[in-house]
Formats: sequence, C-alpha cells, structure tokens
Amino acid sequence: MTDTTERRRSSRAALVAAALAAVCVVAASAQQTVFRSKVDVIAVDVQVVDGDGNPIGRIGPESFTVTINGQRRKVVSAQFIAQQPNGADPAEPAPPEGRGRTFVLAVDSGSFEVGSERAPIEGAQTFVQHLDPSDRVGLFVYPAGTSIAPTMQRAPITITLGRVVGQKDPLRSHYNLRPFEIVDITAQTSNPNSFLTAARNITSPTVDGGPQVELDPVLKIQARECPEDPDCPSKIYSEGIQLAIQLERQVQTSLTGLEALLRALERIPGRKAVVLVSAGLLVSDRTDGRPDVGDIARAMGQSAARANATVYTVHIDKTPGVGPASQKAPGSSEMARDRALYGNWLSDFSQAAGGRLIYVPVGTADFAFDRILRETSAYYLLGVEPAAADRDGLPRKLGVKVNRRGVSVRSRQWVVVPPKG
Repeated sequence: MTDTTERRRSSRAALVAAALAAVCVVAASAQQTVFRSKVDVIAVDVQVVDGDGNPIGRIGPESFTVTINGQRRKVVSAQFIAQQPNGADPAEPAPPEGRGRTFVLAVDSGSFEVGSERAPIEGAQTFVQHLDPSDRVGLFVYPAGTSIAPTMQRAPITITLGRVVGQKDPLRSHYNLRPFEIVDITAQTSNPNSFLTAARNITSPTVDGGPQVELDPVLKIQARECPEDPDCPSKIYSEGIQLAIQLERQVQTSLTGLEALLRALERIPGRKAVVLVSAGLLVSDRTDGRPDVGDIARAMGQSAARANATVYTVHIDKTPGVGPASQKAPGSSEMARDRALYGNWLSDFSQAAGGRLIYVPVGTADFAFDRILRETSAYYLLGVEPAAADRDGLPRKLGVKVNRRGVSVRSRQWVVVPPKG
C-alpha cells in the first residue's frame, strides 16, 4: 500500500467529512441534549427491545444499572423517546434531534465480488423507501469513496446505490484452500507438530479425553489434494501465506474506509445510526494466525462513541464455495467456522458501537433492514450522574443493564464524558 494511496484516502475522508457536516451543521443547536436538573448529568442513549426487535416502553430509571469503568453511576432519569412521523401530534414531545432519525448507509463494496452485491443493494434501496419522510439518510460507499450527506431526498440515494459494483478480487486457490485452512496454515510457525518444524509422523487426536494434539493442516490438505507429491506441503504452505496476504490487504482496505466514515461522523452533531452492508471481514480466530487486525475493534468502538453513532451490520453470507465438484464438501463445523471468520469481527465491532450484526444467509436482506427500522424507532435517553474522575474527555468503558426479563439492551460500550465547562 503506497503513501500516495494513503494520502488519497485521507483527502477523500476529509472531503466526505466536510460534505456530511455541511448539511447537518445547521441543525446543531437542535441536536444538543440539555438536561434541566439540580445535579450534573450526562446523556446515555439506550435501546431496549424484545425478541422481535420491538422497543419496550414504560421503564423507569430505577430499572437501569449504568457503570462507567466498572463503577456504578446513579441514573437520575429515563426518558422514552419514540420516533414521531410527519403528521404526529405536535403536542407530543419530539426527540432532541427533532422529528426524524439520521441514518447513514455504509456499503463495503470491497467485500463483494462483481455481481454478488445486487440482492443486498436492492434491499438497501427498499430500506430507503420505507424510511419516514422526516428521516434523513446519507450514503457512504467504500473503498470507492462515493458519498452523499444525510438528506430527506430519497432519489439521489437510491440512484447512487444502483450504481454500486462489487470490487473484491476472488480468492483463487490451486489447492482449494478454504478460509479456515488459510488461517491455520499461517499459524504453523507456532505449531510444534508442523511439517515446518517436525517430521511428518503427526499424532492423531485422542478420543479418551486426553489432550488433543493439533494435526498439521498442511498435511491434511496434502492428503486431500496431492498425496503422491512429496513437494506438495511446501507448495500448499506458500499458497496459504500468499492468500493470507491478499486477505489482509482486503481487510485493511475495508477498515480504512470504515475509519474514514467514523471520523467524518464525528463532525456531525446528534445521534446517528450507521447501517453497514458487508459480505464479511475475514479476521483470524487464532492469536497466532492471519489476517490479524489486533485490537482495532476496541478503538473503532471508541470512535463510534465520539461520533455518537450506533452501528448495525447487515452481514450477507458470501462464504467461498468448496471448489470443484469432485472435492468433498466440508463438514458443518468447518462451514460454521468459515462463516464465523467472516462475521465475528463485525459482530464485536457492532456490539461495541451499540448495535448488532444481523446475519443474512440468502436474498435481499429485507428482514434485516425491517428489523433495524423497528429497533431504531424508539430509545431511552438516560440522565446519568458521572463522577468527577469521569470527566477527562477520554473513552471510558460503559455498561448498561435493565431489570427486565426477555429483553435485549443496545448500548455503546464506550462513553466520552467531556470536561466540565
């Protein structure tokens, strides 16, 4: 990745930030939440939903438990704020942002191969048409950098969505390597039973409850693909490393685009819901495997807190196939691991950002977009009394629980409490 490419991406992020901020800055004063209280409180927004994603109302402040860096803080108030469509009774209190929500559709076109993006894009277009007229919606497509600032106009969004094309380079493997096999191959330097560090007399896993010895994945693949070729293990290993490098480039491109979006959203006041449409982000489930992105989910969750953004991910299952028809199909546990490799990081990030990942095995994802509309139709604005030590402007771990059975709580896992003015 060249310095020129990085500079272009930084410039693109700045332009996106300026464009997005320009539309919304006029509403800044309306989007600031003010609590009139005898005590100093901060606002914490929380969604409480049932199993179908319907918001649950009539919960008082005494039912909420809020912690900052593990220390309990007093919940002074709990205001239930429901979406009010155009035509609602003007006597009813409006949300702090005014009537209407702010959505940003984020499409990771780099996660889709050409043609595989059509069904989810159609679902996103339907989502836009189902928004209330008072809602604002923006668009950010990465890595292309296409962006539209949040607006009440629907036509520019749906037309631009229709022009999105998948940009992912397919994985081409001579030895029909699956994602989980690539991860395991890259971890071989730490496996004492690897063909790289030991002879080929690999011990089989025990079946009597004793410790299980890890089989060398390279040798397992050799038995499947090229049992008669003594040089095959080194070729398989080399291909696995090359594919891991390709995957890491794809992951880094996606993360760069997502980081640019979050930085841009920091400049737009008010509460925002990001709807991320992605075919997945393959990240190793092993500490010694690749692709490895470290602790970036934590950092990006903190960025979402600074941006006052909740992130929902619509994960479209585009797990690679099993290769030629002659190849034995992987077992259900192997398929499940492949899917998890593509979805786990996005799920962790979405939860850290106060939302969730919705898995879509096939189709246009209409059910996922409909659920997001339901879940975001109402939320609680909690007035929380911080400690003096909380007011340092740094991200702090936030925990929110509610004393209700059978409900789910959506809350960002980080909060930034500004110094007292």
